[in-house]
Amino acid sequence: MGEVRDRGVILTSAGQALLKEALSEMRDENGKKWTLSRLGLEAGVHEKTVSRLINGTKSVDEGTARSIAQVLKVPFQDLEPFVEQTRTEADKPGTLSENPFTFGSPVTADRFYGRSRTIADLKSRIGARSPQCVNLVGLRRSGKSSMLQYVKAKPEMFFAAGQHPLIVYLDLQDGRYHSPDGLLEGLRDGIAGLMREEPWGKNGDAFAIEDGLERVRDRGWRLIVMLDELEAIGKRLAEFEDWGEDWRSKASAGLFSLVIATKRPLGEVYGSLGLTSPFDNIFSKTMLGALEPEDWRGLVTDGLAGIDGKALGWIDRMSGGWAYYVQMAAAMVWQYGDLGEAEREFRYQAEDRFRELWKDLGAEQGALRGLVLNGKAIDPRTGLGDRLFRYGVLRSDGRFFSEAFGDWIRENGGAV
Repeated sequence: MGEVRDRGVILTSAGQALLKEALSEMRDENGKKWTLSRLGLEAGVHEKTVSRLINGTKSVDEGTARSIAQVLKVPFQDLEPFVEQTRTEADKPGTLSENPFTFGSPVTADRFYGRSRTIADLKSRIGARSPQCVNLVGLRRSGKSSMLQYVKAKPEMFFAAGQHPLIVYLDLQDGRYHSPDGLLEGLRDGIAGLMREEPWGKNGDAFAIEDGLERVRDRGWRLIVMLDELEAIGKRLAEFEDWGEDWRSKASAGLFSLVIATKRPLGEVYGSLGLTSPFDNIFSKTMLGALEPEDWRGLVTDGLAGIDGKALGWIDRMSGGWAYYVQMAAAMVWQYGDLGEAEREFRYQAEDRFRELWKDLGAEQGALRGLVLNGKAIDPRTGLGDRLFRYGVLRSDGRFFSEAFGDWIRENGGAV
């Protein structure tokens, strides 16, 4: 990290006594002495942070120390002789001026970690001599969108020199792409933006579109079309009934390669919509589960270089390596420092996400409910257990990826 921030203020016993004396003189509207909670409220920090400074149990950042001292009407320069440590490397939880962890949106390419197996899978297919189509499969919050965005941002990781990739990303949750015509317009606009010329005119007919795609191919471009959240076609199923056959035909003719991201394999997605999948024989399947331990630990320590083993162990128990939950847990450590507070907030923030995940696991709910409520083990090496392990729901020893998720199932009886 290498950046220096104001942090690490630890007071000597004399400095602690100075603040305690000032606190003892503070009174509320009724003449009662202030509590640590009242001081924290006035300073805009948690009472445990106040306690760390006044009792000298842990360091706090200099800005927080100044705020507390200001509320107590103690000039910070009066405290400086009693400060044991200040302005050191920003390597402790909560010491950067901005939280380095985000959850909820796809991560940017510069914050993308790991996924070496998935990257290798995609490279061997879309970067092959003859590019192939890929179905990227992962449950909600597993990082599918981040993976697609990484491919688009870092084509040099997936394509050899001279392959000239032309990558168009379309999110089917976007209202513009809620029809086959909308998808074609999105594809046309994407190609035009990259090539600086329109491959075919607006509202082109089927022949014009085919001719335009052939021109792109014949000029040496390798067109990769990434479709995110394909399940959204279920909202307008009648319009998309013949769409799959049309795009399968174009992909089979070598006009483009498709990378389609779904929560379940394409065959299951189409089956759940009452359709026969037209894609089964042209797609390979790549599962997106949990991050490898060294990858998620690298993500955490890059933002919190001084994090200790106890906090890393807690993040592991809460997240099981799921990128989304790793980011959430690490954000709570950064914000609160105290693991008890971090866990309380993590469980609160994760509750709605666990409910979404449980819905997505409809077919597997019975086995998972039995695991929690009846102690019925699921072998992660075969059958259903292997499937759940690949999704990242189970660890290699058959436990849930997250203790908090198991507790949520137990507390809710598997209800949604």
